[in-house]
Amino acid sequence: MASILVTRDQFNITPQGVTHKPTDASFVPHCSDPRSGSMRLGRLECEAPSGDTYDSEVVKTMMMQLWAEYLATNLDLFYKEAGGRDGDAASGLPDDRHSTPDR
Repeated sequence: MASILVTRDQFNITPQGVTHKPTDASFVPHCSDPRSGSMRLGRLECEAPSGDTYDSEVVKTMMMQLWAEYLATNLDLFYKEAGGRDGDAASGLPDDRHSTPDR
């Protein structure tokens, strides 16, 4: 039994977290602190039809590395900006919760 090579292109990275596409293993950040979160293993520890497996430690390490890189380049998606803007404004979405309708 051999270990299947883990490469960056096997991962899907979004503001909702990182997923290893071949195994569906994922890291999902906590909404209050995107630097921490939970890990779901999916099929990470299952054998591929060939009998080979992905090294779970390598996949986990790569997931966390990719998330750290994503977080560093997209801080505005997760943290309030200096002007007091909230998360909805920082995401580019209008915050209509407190607006009054035009008459």
